[in-house]
Amino acid sequence: MNMTRRVGSLVAVGDSLSEGVGDPYRGGTLRGWIHYLTTEPVRRPDDIAEPAPEPALVANLARSGATVATLRGDQLERAVALTPAYITCVIGVNDVIAGRFDIARFEEDYAHVLAELSAAATVGVLTMTLHDVAAALPVPRAKRAELRRRTAEANEVIERVSRRHGAWMIDARAAARADRAGIVCVDRLHPNRRGHRYLAALAGDVLRARGGAVPGPGTALPDADPLRERIASGARHTLWVARHLVRPLAGALFTARRAGRVRASAPPADRRY
Repeated sequence: MNMTRRVGSLVAVGDSLSEGVGDPYRGGTLRGWIHYLTTEPVRRPDDIAEPAPEPALVANLARSGATVATLRGDQLERAVALTPAYITCVIGVNDVIAGRFDIARFEEDYAHVLAELSAAATVGVLTMTLHDVAAALPVPRAKRAELRRRTAEANEVIERVSRRHGAWMIDARAAARADRAGIVCVDRLHPNRRGHRYLAALAGDVLRARGGAVPGPGTALPDADPLRERIASGARHTLWVARHLVRPLAGALFTARRAGRVRASAPPADRRY
């Protein structure tokens, strides 16, 4: 049987949250909530007559830094081609925290993405609203207010478009506060292992109920990891950030500065008015 077409197959698209950033494993590989959703044992409540099939991961196409526009350009075609049973689409944080946020363009891209994914998934699409991104970030009050305004606008789009296409939605606003529940990692932006397992529990509740219920604070937080494992996980995450984010950024800054010096030493270009 072609695994990409078998019942229960799952494809993930999105940004660093679905890629698994914040939950690095030994050797630098990422796990995250998609990993736990598709590998941990499934609870099957007695009151669900026809539970949804267990999700089995086919491809995790999510990548750090993705926006709705880059998801549309880089991930969408590959996800649609796999025609899985489930597709998870969690996106929007990078749009909200960008220097410029165009809500009309965001809605256009998000609506296009969800229409294509909904047509491709044979069972259903799972989406998620954005959590309070500003809550855990050390930003000035005015910036925090701006981030919350953008987040609210993005969430209105996510809710409206998800309803239009019959997508199942996790409401992150009803979940545990990331900045108070001990579920974020040292960068204060991504979930730690406990946070990723919590997201997997939320997603699992939605999939098992075939979209019949949206989980909220009733879903229990997993137990905290032992202190030694939390320290080791934090250290692995710091190394991952240094290798994948800090070094490329430093290299880009060095290249830009060097190019600026070259331009400054070159003869002035012929100006035309």
